[in-house]
Amino acid sequence: MAWEPTYLLSPVLLLLLASGSWTQNPVLLRVLEGKTILVTCWYDSLYHSSEKIWCKEIDYICYPLVSKGAEKLRYSILQSSQFNFFTVIMSKLKMSDSGIYHCGIVANNTSIYLRNIHLVVSKGELPLPCGSQPSWVARLQS
Repeated sequence: MAWEPTYLLSPVLLLLLASGSWTQNPVLLRVLEGKTILVTCWYDSLYHSSEKIWCKEIDYICYPLVSKGAEKLRYSILQSSQFNFFTVIMSKLKMSDSGIYHCGIVANNTSIYLRNIHLVVSKGELPLPCGSQPSWVARLQS
């Protein structure tokens, strides 16, 4: 029958669909400049020994910033030894860090994205409680 081949999806395609890589919208994460973020990424136990990556998407291409074991100045990946997840740490954030990021694994020379993050880094301060003043204003007045 003509419909038979349509249900035979490749294992890679099934894995991408199951991981949510194609269907998952990026999680919006807003943070102030200078702060640190931690992003937890879960994976199937089959990929425990696979390379873990954190990459930034630019023009539909994801450029790796760090992989497990290759800590860079502001990026690192910590893998749980007991559970199937790793944590990406990105510190001293700058406005230029804003963008789309993916954490994932590399299996058979193919990147499989597990989580999509839309990071927005902005200048400024957190809103103050009603009636309070920033400390620098209080010092200027005293």
